[in-house]
Formats: sequence, C-alpha cells, structure tokens
Amino acid sequence: MTGTVHSLIEEQARRSPHKLAVVSGSTVLSYGRLNSRANKVARLLGELGVAADEPVGTCLSRSPDAVVSPLAIVKAGAAPVLLDPAAPIERTVDQIRSCGVKVLVTSTVNCDTLAQLQPVLADLGVQVFRLDADRHMFDELPANDLTEVRVTPDSAAHIVYTSGSVSTPKAVVARHETVSECVALAREDFGFTGDDRVAWCSSPGFGVSLVNELWPALAAGATVHIPDAGTLLVPKQLQDWILRERITVAHLVGTLAVPLCELSWPADCSLRLLLTTGERFRLGPEAAPPFTIAVTYGSTETTHITGRSGRGETVGRPLGGAAVYLLDETGRPVPDGEVGEVHVGGRRLARGYLDDPALTAARFLPDPFAGDPGARMYRTGDLGRFDGDGELVLVGRVDRQVKIRGVAVNLDEVEAVVAAHAGGDEVAVVAVGDEPRAVAYLTGVESAGVPALHRTLAARLPRSHMPAEFVLLDRLPRTVTGKVDRAALPPPRRSSSATAGADSTAGAGDIAGIWCELLERDHVGIDEDFFELGGHSLLAARMVMELQERHAVKIDLTAFYERPTIRALSGLLDAAEQPGNVLVRVSGPERPLTRLVCFPYAGGGVNAYAPWGELLPSHVELVCAQPPGRGPRLAERPLEWVAELVAGLGPRLAADPHPRTFLFGHSLGAIVAFELARWLRRNGHPEPAGLLVSGSAAPQTPISARVHLLPDDALLAHVGTLGGTDRRLVDDERLRPVLLPALRADFTMHETYRYTTDEPLECPVTAFAGSHDDDAPIEDVLGWREQTASRFRLEVLDGGHFFVASARERLLSLVGDALAVETEPVT
Repeated sequence: MTGTVHSLIEEQARRSPHKLAVVSGSTVLSYGRLNSRANKVARLLGELGVAADEPVGTCLSRSPDAVVSPLAIVKAGAAPVLLDPAAPIERTVDQIRSCGVKVLVTSTVNCDTLAQLQPVLADLGVQVFRLDADRHMFDELPANDLTEVRVTPDSAAHIVYTSGSVSTPKAVVARHETVSECVALAREDFGFTGDDRVAWCSSPGFGVSLVNELWPALAAGATVHIPDAGTLLVPKQLQDWILRERITVAHLVGTLAVPLCELSWPADCSLRLLLTTGERFRLGPEAAPPFTIAVTYGSTETTHITGRSGRGETVGRPLGGAAVYLLDETGRPVPDGEVGEVHVGGRRLARGYLDDPALTAARFLPDPFAGDPGARMYRTGDLGRFDGDGELVLVGRVDRQVKIRGVAVNLDEVEAVVAAHAGGDEVAVVAVGDEPRAVAYLTGVESAGVPALHRTLAARLPRSHMPAEFVLLDRLPRTVTGKVDRAALPPPRRSSSATAGADSTAGAGDIAGIWCELLERDHVGIDEDFFELGGHSLLAARMVMELQERHAVKIDLTAFYERPTIRALSGLLDAAEQPGNVLVRVSGPERPLTRLVCFPYAGGGVNAYAPWGELLPSHVELVCAQPPGRGPRLAERPLEWVAELVAGLGPRLAADPHPRTFLFGHSLGAIVAFELARWLRRNGHPEPAGLLVSGSAAPQTPISARVHLLPDDALLAHVGTLGGTDRRLVDDERLRPVLLPALRADFTMHETYRYTTDEPLECPVTAFAGSHDDDAPIEDVLGWREQTASRFRLEVLDGGHFFVASARERLLSLVGDALAVETEPVT
C-alpha cells in the first residue's frame, strides 16, 4: 500500500498548511485547517466510543463539512458510511439500521433530513453529532495527527450502498489498499497535481465522490471547488462557473457532461480534463471542446477500471493493472470478438458486501488467470466483447440493471417496491427509450390512485429509481410459458402536439409546450407536478435553459423545485420580466458609504420605512422594496410566493451593487431578505455585508398559522389587532377592495413558505425580537444563528410583534450599530 489517503493529506498539511484545500463560495479551508479540524473530530469520535473498522454514518450535502467528516472518520480508524441527504428517509433508515451505525455525523444544514430521522435514530440508539452546531464538543481537543490509530490494507475505507448487480441495495465495503491504488492511478494516469483546481460535483452519498474526486485531489495537494446545486444542473451556468473559478479538472455523469461539452468553449479555457462515466457517452459532430475527455467504466465493487477518449463506441482499455476477462457460462474465456460476461480482476476490488458472505462469495470469485492463489475477480453482470483494437464494447446485461441518468438502477428492485405499495394485481417495470427511463405497468389499479402511489414511492425510492410513467392495463401480456412478456408491453403514450390546458397566466402556454416536448405528453395541466409527470433534475435544467433563452431572463432553478407547476413557473417568468420601479430610493446621499435595503411586513410597502430616513446615520442610503399590488404598483397582481418576489428583486439589486449593502426585513420581510441573500449567492453575486431580521422566527421554524384562509372580515379584523396597519384603513369599507388582495397574498406568501436547506450564509446576521411577541417568540428567533457561519447577534426590544413601530428609535439605534460593524473576513 502506497500510503493511506489521510496520511497523504496530512503530508500536504505539513508541507503547505496555508494552501487552500476546499473552496465553497466565500467559505474556504486551508490544508492546515482541514487537517486540524478533522483531527479534532476524529478524537471526539474516539471519545464517543467509535472503534476500529466501525461503520460511522456521514449525511451531509456537498460542503467543506462534507470533506471534514469522512476524513475525520478514517483518521479515527473507522469506516464512513456515505449517506445521501437527498435520499428518501425510509431508505436512509434502512441503511443506518443494516450497517449497525451507532454514530451519525451531520449538520444543521441538513436539518430537514435530521428532523425526520431523529425519532428512529433515538430508537436505534444512534448518537447524532452536528459539525456546525456541536463544535463546542471538539473545538478544545488536540489538533495534532492521531499517531496512535493504525489501519491495515484490508481495513474498511468507506461503505456505500449500491443497486449494483443485486435486486436490493447492498453495502459495499471499500478497502484502504483499494482506495490508495485509486489515488495513485488518478495521479499517474490523469495527472493530478497540486496546481489543479478540481470541481466536486458528485453527491457525497456516492463512492465516486471520494475515490474519483476528493481523495485524488487532496492527496495531490490540489484545491477542491464546490459548485452549488443550481449551477451544477444548468450547463451554461456550470460552464460560467468553471471559467470563473478557473477549474482544471471536473468529474460529471455523462448526462451532464454531454451538454456541457457541446457548448462553445474558449480555446484557452482552464479546464484540461473532464472525467465522466457512462457507456452511452456520445458527442454531436459539431462539438469541439478544447480539453481532454476521459470516459471511465467501472462499478462500486471495482472502482474505475477502464478509460478512453470521449468518442466512439467502446469503454476503452484496462487502466493501472486492472484485468478484464470475458467469460462464458462455464467460466472459460470466449473467442476474440464474441460476447461474454465481464469479470474484473486486479488490486482495486472492494472487500465485499457488509455482513453478507454468501453474496460476496457469489460475486467475488477466485481469479484463475492471475497466477496468484489469493487473487479474486468480480462478476459485473455486464455483457461485452473486445473490438479489433482490443477495446471493450458493452452490449447489455445478464440481469435487469440499467443506467438512468448515470445511476445504476436494478429494475427488479424498483418492481418489488412498486408491487409492495401499488395495491393492484400485477406489476412490470421496464426501461424505455434511448436515454432510459423506468416505466411501470400496473393492473387492477385505478387512475385516481396513481398520484398517491407516486407520493408513496417517492418516500421509498431515490429520484433516479422512480418510474417516469405509470401505464394502467387490464392484464399484462404473457409468453406461452406463462411469464410476463416484457417485450410485448405497449409503448407509453408519446406526444404528437404541444397543446395544454394552461392558458390562464402569461407565458403558461409556452411553458406547457416545452413540458409536452420534454415529457413526451400530449397535454399537461397548469397545476400538475413536473416530477410526478416523469420529469427529473436534468429535464428540469433543460426546461429552465430553454425558457431563459426564449425570454432572455434568469429563472431560479431552486425556486422551481419548491413549486414545480406551470402556474408557479409562469409567475417566476412574469416576475423576471416585470418592468417597473421595484426598489425605491427613500433617502440618503448620492454616494453613500452604506446602503440599507428594507423589505416590508405583510400588507406593508415603502411607506412602512419612509420615517426611517430622518433617524438613520447621514451616510446611509435607505432603499425600500415596493411589492406589486400596492402603491404605484397597485394595478399589478400581488404575489403569493417568496421565490416569485425574489425573482423580480434579485436582478434589480444585483444590477446596482454596493460593497456595503445590508438587507433588513420585518416578519415576512425578514424571510424575503433571507431568500434574497441566498439568491445573490446562488447566482454568483456577493452576499450582503449583513442580514438584519426583525420580528421573525428562523426560516426553518414551521409556520402553523393559516390567516390567509380566513374570510375577508376575519382576516381584516386580525390585521387590525396586530398594530402594523393603521386601524382606520382596515375599518374603511371603501378601501377593502384595495387592501384585501395584497393582504391575503402576503399572508399566503408567509404561511406557505417552505424552507429548503442550504449552506449557512457567510455574512453576519443580527436578529431583533420583541419581548412579548407571540408570533415570533425569542426562542424561535434564536434559530437564526444556524443560518450564518459568521457572527450572530440577538437584540430584544420591549413590545409585541410590531415593536418595529412602537420601539422605532431604539430599533434604529441598534440598526445603526449593526451597520457600523465591519464584516469579519472568512478564513
């Protein structure tokens, strides 16, 4: 063994402690900080009772913490179990239970997943450790390397679940020797060096993210750069990010790599190597990317074993000492040019399947061709042949595994889950199309029950495994022997036109046409869910790109995921195209030192903050958002969705940047300000210098109120009791038609807001709470500290929910203090 991965990273930390190891937006980790933090966490794991070779769960989104976690676990001598925070909860629970995980490393960024897991984890006796919120548990521990911990070549380096060649997900145990070989291969065959800037694009729940991306980069002393999820899914945005960050190496699944490669690239672009996977990698004749494309073939059980250029029909030749055999049913090599089952030998095989010696023995066989009595080979289940140049051509499978958007999916597994929950008579699941998608055929099921079945399956299957369509039949076709004749199943409905019952909002018809084309349907409803219709993340990215090109606007892909319907998407489109003065300058000098942008509470507008100009410091420019449906924008439709409002505000704010822009919002306005700060970061703009939130529970706190559902009289009466709106306006019958639409829309916006997890902001957050605010109790306001990786400060003022008015002078004095504090640099 050439050295464990963590020992190679430790060597880099000693040699270049100040060199950047990980970059995620404005958050950076040097090699010294990465190594010392991992050492501290490793010692904490030891104090928690973690033993050598013990499985330790790590459930984190791509982030610097998701690098620290597995590194710390291997330093402790344990095996990280790679869990995907985006996976269905039941699947994650099954993996934790079957692995015997007793300690789970996560963070508050993944609090949605954690909240759903918590009751089960408690029953299983799993200790949960959050790298961000529980830092006090390890901050004071020694930061030096753990010389007392030893691992052997056969020690478990990580554990990852795969559909692979078996019908139910199995835990594959990678060995330290295997991982070390992979790192050496990457450095030798792909030229990883300390000058590289490597993009980390894979999910932390996949083994490839460690062995093909993180470990080779860090062992070579390179810098790992992390794009956000929205950037990753849109090829043009990903290209812009690659060029802006001067990325030299990236690893993408084929379905993401192909559209990226087919873009127009500058001849002197920084990218030198694109690694990708997938037997169907094909570039169009016009594609001429100025970088090397290396298509790798392999599996979780073998890691990558072959490589080739990005053109042609083969998956290339064996790399780095791997052996590839094509064998017949008796285990003998097939003649040249004939088809056999692919078996892989060499030193990069996994240890086997966790706690399943029978399956391990069936798939990891003695290698009679290696000349070493202890050598093994892995039976992949792939069928292939060697061409005249000695390169491997894949022609199919011996089982029913397919690749869907780069992920190995066993159709028998999907079929078993569908059958267990469909409540019908018979089920058959097949792969359809050149870009395969799973289609489920059902008998004995009514069409009205399909949406509920879809929701049930979504809680149990990863999105890549979800059937894209459900076809209801009276009976399944059968062969003369009585087996289901899958070849005789009718094709799912294809589209012949792009008509849709979706003409009630501007742009909806255009959106419907794109959906029909992408989803291969004749008709889509304005409130139907894109993903329930068979859409997936890559189709969503293509759809958003098409809309952006047609309408010359920017649409937030993350916002679309929140409400994936034509009605909601057309609202985003309208907001992005909406002209008008949405940000109003209220007061301040022409060349301000500081800009304060304020967002009103429900029912408010610019008038809510107009009196502030006289009380703020003279160097501060006061700017207020003017939402539609009130003031000079009274004729416009009031918005009912935070993302829709942010889609209109974001480009305006980004178009006129100021280095010391602070965002302030009260109640609903606090949520808008928070989401706008996240929008700026997602779209490559600087975060604000500070976020000031007032009278608002933290965004992750569920909202139980349903004021927006009250009858008109009750809604107005409720508003009158809050104190934020002049009671005379509420009581004036003539103003009802003017007030009600905006009020109801604002309460709808606030009460239907759904928080989505993301990295904490890098800017400081100051929260203001009322001492007697029942709508935003102090304990709920304290939750804002989880939304910043920088400084958090809480100020409590006398008053109820609208202390913003009753304690205005005291509030503005504190706001002035917050504006005067310099933003701390992030290191």
